[in-house]
Amino acid sequence: MSNKVKIVMVGPPECGKTTLTNFLSESGEVGSGEYRPTKGCRILEFEMPNVTYNNTAASVEVELWDVSGDRTYETCWPVIQRGAQGVIFVYSPGRDEHARVLDNLYTHFAEQQGVSEAQCVVFCHYKPGAKGKGAKLSTSFNKISKIDTHLDDDSGSVKRDFNDFIASVMGHMSDVVERQENFILQ
Repeated sequence: MSNKVKIVMVGPPECGKTTLTNFLSESGEVGSGEYRPTKGCRILEFEMPNVTYNNTAASVEVELWDVSGDRTYETCWPVIQRGAQGVIFVYSPGRDEHARVLDNLYTHFAEQQGVSEAQCVVFCHYKPGAKGKGAKLSTSFNKISKIDTHLDDDSGSVKRDFNDFIASVMGHMSDVVERQENFILQ
């Protein structure tokens, strides 16, 4: 099995996807203050050393796709979705309309692509000074981990949570490969 994983990060416009992507990949500016919407999609590649899954520690090459929240790029979604092994849903606290957007994104990026709950995570991203509670999400998200992300005062936990998510995705992928091999041997 390859130690490479493709993760797509999706959410409504201006919820912090690019800031999180830059932070997690350790590339680009984090929190410059000026909003610049992503055009279509950005792909960042980086390596994560020491990801532990199924009692194995390995380096994992991550392809993190930062997908624009602008629905004008929806025609690009089929290409972006292809081969994705994990989905990060991002939204901002105190923005109830974001829950409706996430439902649509869940349908397109997880449900229609056969991506399981173990391969998904929800980040409720708190920008500096943001207040409020995360929106009530639909039942589609009941079995998906929900994590509050704060880069200003708790950035270490965001990295740990992302590492845990990558480990979960890699473990799921490893289990699928093992089941396929066992089926072939029967």
